[in-house]
Amino acid sequence: MTNRTLRTGMVVAFIALIALSPSTGFAVGSGGFENASFSAKQLGTGAAVTATPDEPAAISYNPAGIADLPGVQFQGDANFISMLTFKENNDTGNSRSTGTLNLVPTGYVTINPGKIFNDKLALGFGMDSPFGLKDKYRSNDPSAKYTGYSNYLKMYTLKPTMAYKITDNISVGGGPMWYRIDDFGGVQAYPSSLAGPTDGQVRLNSSGNHWGWQLGTLIKLTEKHRFGYYFRSPVVVKTSGLGKVENSTAGFPPFGSPSHAFETGIHTKLSLPMNMTWAYAYQPTPKTHYEADFTWSHWATHERITWVVDPVANPVDNAVMDQIRDAQKDWRDGFGLQLGASHKLTKKLTLRGGSWFYWTPIPNKSFIPAVPDSNHLAVSIGAGYDINKYLTADLCYYNAFYFTRNVSNNFVKGSYTTYSQAFTVSVTMHWDDLFPRALGNKENKVETPSIDMKPVA
Repeated sequence: MTNRTLRTGMVVAFIALIALSPSTGFAVGSGGFENASFSAKQLGTGAAVTATPDEPAAISYNPAGIADLPGVQFQGDANFISMLTFKENNDTGNSRSTGTLNLVPTGYVTINPGKIFNDKLALGFGMDSPFGLKDKYRSNDPSAKYTGYSNYLKMYTLKPTMAYKITDNISVGGGPMWYRIDDFGGVQAYPSSLAGPTDGQVRLNSSGNHWGWQLGTLIKLTEKHRFGYYFRSPVVVKTSGLGKVENSTAGFPPFGSPSHAFETGIHTKLSLPMNMTWAYAYQPTPKTHYEADFTWSHWATHERITWVVDPVANPVDNAVMDQIRDAQKDWRDGFGLQLGASHKLTKKLTLRGGSWFYWTPIPNKSFIPAVPDSNHLAVSIGAGYDINKYLTADLCYYNAFYFTRNVSNNFVKGSYTTYSQAFTVSVTMHWDDLFPRALGNKENKVETPSIDMKPVA
């Protein structure tokens, strides 16, 4: 086996591994539990990429861009996200989350047959996790035990995509999105006053799926100015599963014993918001580009989460489940501003940097530690390196600083501060001249886009 074949096999295995891995965690987006972590190039430029969609991951932030990607391209990305939340309270004491390190993988493939379709049509397929949640607190933490001390939203999407060049300067792209929620729920305590001398525990696990869709537009006004637009439809996913009561201390007949436990069916609806992003990119030279994006997500549709519980014969058990039936949210819309830049330092090396600021959609009256979101500012750095003609690697690191929230509502009280950081690695394999060679046109060079869309490649 040649070294080239070995390297290719290792890269393909890496892409397949992360594409098939489960996804969880939340990082960038328009607040809440949105997780727009798609690639190292995207995050390295402050997530300001909608007007510069020049990689296969563009399927998730502006699918119109894949019309400019030649040949066949495979991309695999691994996002390692870490979060910590700190709480200060003079009455109940200070505490923090236990901290998590979450792997959020993504994978993409694009196919542009070139002259077979008159250099106008491209196809793609993506797999990622635009929403996610995973955090954990001590089970006896007074700020979290009754609202959820272990919380999770584990999901992924599948995105078959098509892009079409209406003219040399205008492209559109989009397609359906299949949402699959593998596990949505959490673990929380219920008050001892319901059943026995100490608190018990309820565990919720549910799953479901639904279809949505996305659309993107790219306008290359001149060689230096580009505009991008992205739309993602709202989705309401119906999930169902089991609610399990554990460690119950209902020790009086006929309602159980000190080790009493039971489970029953549950179902709910999870509203995921519509999103729109507007972007402008300025490329003063072939080596340097700047971009600014503004994003809006309609989180106001996330009004409540109501767990519908199948009734059981035991009235005490029913009383326990009544405590978790309804969770009012009343979220607002979320907004974000993203700024990014890149510079091609050498023929192979590109440097990137960026920043984003998000206004949280969660009002103080609905804040709970399960989703410890607040207004936050992030700073990112990144780099890309062309290993050879067929292989590119990209890296990114960012820090996100969440503003302290002073909260006093019916659920929690205290000052909450969250901090997150992430490291992302992306590997892209591309055969730009695959179709000219397959057609026997070895002497024909691959035609470049009408406007250079790879200032950072």
